[in-house]
Amino acid sequence: MLKTLPKAELHVHLEGTISPDKARELANKNNIPIPSNIFNSDGNSYKWIDDGTAASSLVGFISIYDIVSSFIKTADDYTDITYDYLIRSSNEGVIYTELTISADHGAMVGLSYKEMVDAIADGVYKAHKETGIECRLISACVRHFGVEKAINVAKQTIAYPHELVTGFTMAGDENTLNVVDFLPAFKIACEKGGLKATAHAGEAAGIESIRDVKELLGCKRFGHMVRVIEDENFLNEMLKWGAVPEICVSSNVTLKVFKDYEHHPLRKLWQAGFKLVLSSDDPPFFNTSIGKEYEIAHNEFGFTQEELMQITKNSIDAAFSDQETKDRLVIKCQPL
Repeated sequence: MLKTLPKAELHVHLEGTISPDKARELANKNNIPIPSNIFNSDGNSYKWIDDGTAASSLVGFISIYDIVSSFIKTADDYTDITYDYLIRSSNEGVIYTELTISADHGAMVGLSYKEMVDAIADGVYKAHKETGIECRLISACVRHFGVEKAINVAKQTIAYPHELVTGFTMAGDENTLNVVDFLPAFKIACEKGGLKATAHAGEAAGIESIRDVKELLGCKRFGHMVRVIEDENFLNEMLKWGAVPEICVSSNVTLKVFKDYEHHPLRKLWQAGFKLVLSSDDPPFFNTSIGKEYEIAHNEFGFTQEELMQITKNSIDAAFSDQETKDRLVIKCQPL
């Protein structure tokens, strides 16, 4: 029954959806040598070297992520990976997805922001026509790429408004620079461009990163936010704020934010009253999928089908989408 349960996803990075098979396909198409050490022995998952610490694991993950992203070379490649992921998601029961897109990664392969967005949109429209899946795009600045690039991404995003681009976020290493440094980029994207905001916080960095995103950027949605569990008073403050944690369990465990499922606060945050959502972050890198994240919540944390349906409704409610689309999606969330 979980496979047919309607699902929604708000936190997934487009380049991070590239499966090993798709990575090999892209590399072969574009005549790019594939490093021999980026796949595990099964050939179906990625690996990276770390020393067992969360910081090292994050650095290792980012290095492999950038290698795989470099296999993209054309606008058609962006259309391809977008369509591929949305079809895979639809097959797992997903009715709505928000894809985080990166102008910086597009620029690395020689594409302008406009070229990249138009190509991604082609993949979105094609998947929607075939399956009905709804998708919106969140333009991301990458924190460890620096402030100047973040401001440039914001400027590019609002210079080419697109009906599918409805949000702006900050991804990347949470321990690089300070949130206040990126305030100008968010002012451009959100105050001038009218985009809605979310940002990574409270995964690699602690509760101060969450506080900064709340107080400086005014976000209601937070990428991860799981380390709010470290301070009960602050947890209650965020609950009153109406914060929506975009939780990616497999990502948190693989990157050693938490030792295992037993130590992960998913159920505790739910019981505290947060209208949390489930997402896969960079699914093939963490040997997961959005469908598997729902299964993990069910099998490892005891979430019932009714609770999982509510998580889907939470995602729709918090989505950076128009109300008409939300109303159509909620109709699909009928009791099983």
